[in-house]
Amino acid sequence: MFLLLALLVAVVGAVNVFLCKDQTMKNKVTAFCVLIIFYTLIGWWVIYASVPSSAWPFLGTCYGILLLIWWFISAIVAACLNKPGSYDRGFCLSFLVPIFGVIIIVGTGIGTDGFFYADKYANMIGKIQDKTEQHWSQDIPLLDQKHIRLAPDSLALSTAKTALSKDGLTLGSQFPLSEKYITVQKINNDFFYLIPLDYKGFFAWNSAKGDGVPGYVKVSATDPYAVPILVTGKKMKYTPMAWFGDNLNRKLWSKYQDKVLKDYSFEEDDSGNVFWVITVCKPTALFDGLAIEGIIIFNPETGEDEYVDKNDLEKNKKYDWVDRVVPKDFVSDYINWWGKYKNGWNNATFGGRNLLQAETPMINYSTDGRCVYVCPVTSNNANDQAMTGLMYVDARTGKATYYTTSGGATEEAVIAAVNSVVGYKGWKASSQVVYENVYGKMTSLVPIICDKGNGHFTYQGLALVENQNKRVAIGSTPQEALAQYQMLMMNGGGQITTENSRDVLEYKGKIQRLSWDLNNSNKQYYIYLPGFSHSFTISSQIQSEVALTKEGDSVQIKYIVSDQASVPTMYFKNLTLNLHGSKNEQAVVAQIN
Repeated sequence: MFLLLALLVAVVGAVNVFLCKDQTMKNKVTAFCVLIIFYTLIGWWVIYASVPSSAWPFLGTCYGILLLIWWFISAIVAACLNKPGSYDRGFCLSFLVPIFGVIIIVGTGIGTDGFFYADKYANMIGKIQDKTEQHWSQDIPLLDQKHIRLAPDSLALSTAKTALSKDGLTLGSQFPLSEKYITVQKINNDFFYLIPLDYKGFFAWNSAKGDGVPGYVKVSATDPYAVPILVTGKKMKYTPMAWFGDNLNRKLWSKYQDKVLKDYSFEEDDSGNVFWVITVCKPTALFDGLAIEGIIIFNPETGEDEYVDKNDLEKNKKYDWVDRVVPKDFVSDYINWWGKYKNGWNNATFGGRNLLQAETPMINYSTDGRCVYVCPVTSNNANDQAMTGLMYVDARTGKATYYTTSGGATEEAVIAAVNSVVGYKGWKASSQVVYENVYGKMTSLVPIICDKGNGHFTYQGLALVENQNKRVAIGSTPQEALAQYQMLMMNGGGQITTENSRDVLEYKGKIQRLSWDLNNSNKQYYIYLPGFSHSFTISSQIQSEVALTKEGDSVQIKYIVSDQASVPTMYFKNLTLNLHGSKNEQAVVAQIN
């Protein structure tokens, strides 16, 4: 197939030598045949190495550029065949062919501009549900403390490198981690990074091609101290770094050369089988505007593949394990196009009204286990440090919901705020900024890491940043960080307000059970009240009188309605003791009430 395509391009690329009129047909045929051999050999190698898609206009840039180069060389050969000083019409025509090709390619590139496709670009993201920050606090569930993404991908890769040996065998010397394809996903109600192993080079592939790549590494995304898991026993023949017919790209190209393939995700189903999930798309605005058509599910051990139309994914439950269909880059592009062209090309070019752009989309998971991209949106002004909203994009369907916000910190501002608190220790904020609903507040969760050099990172804790005013709470554990954050909310004038949070309810009654555990220097108290199916938690750092409380005491509490097993208490008062607080404490109570 590669040779045939190269031959076809070579024939078309050499045809303009026949436009020379000063030479005999025999000489022109001879030059034509020599050029075809030369073009075919070079083109064969180029097409084989690049495996180009023919889904693009004029069969794509690879074929187009090859054809232009061949036309220019053929025109030069035609000029050499002319007699000295002779410039006939055929000579001129031989150069007009490649010039005409350049004009077509340049014109096609210009034709992709928003001037021609502004409406199409603006609508690539589909119909957006517009909601407010008040809707966000109701739609987005309160943070699930059991499933916090504590390990950024840099830490996961650093951890995975410690797992490349098993039963006395060191796999890393022959099968290093394929870091480019690290994928976070939900597997059996927990979250992991999957990093496939791959061949180190040609000789590694040649010596092991009979058995294939033996496995991959799984790293917990929720526990930064968990031991990485080296999964072996696989025989993955088709990989991105394999050679010749075993190369994953060439294997897919042989069947899908007329498709545009994007976002190779290495995923594991709930039974432990691994697959490559590849997004299939097509251009809708000449060389741009890629729209998703479906996915290819490819078995790297058997070489079997299945094409699934995007509309069939939601209908068939056997594909529920597939987390991502929409590539991360598409989310950025779609939001940027929408933010630029939603009010038309004239406004994008001259008016400049309400122009928006995406920051970094981050994968997160909803309470029903669906994979979503959460992307902060800000204005296109480089000096703007305010977030205008959060865009939620379903990673399977592409359905988008935009929650507008009244200001708030941008991703860059959040990271800077964390670094200002921990930088003196030699620590830094990771690039992973996950937005969660914490005590009814839009909050950024940022893992803190220490860069030891040479790609080695260690986990140091978690930062919670209140997005409205960039206040930072730090803890070595999530529980400690949440306690600090709760204290920040209670004592810093940032109390929960009912207009932008879930319902805040009040309870007065007697404590039926009381217990506590020690988290570093902070005691976390657990209170059970009659008539509730969950317990309430409160930190002694927030309300000191809880330490004097005992079972049977009458208390007044205020809490945010949630489905969590342990509900954070936003206000606590022991009515039996009836201790009197300072004026500042009374002011805080008045604000909550």
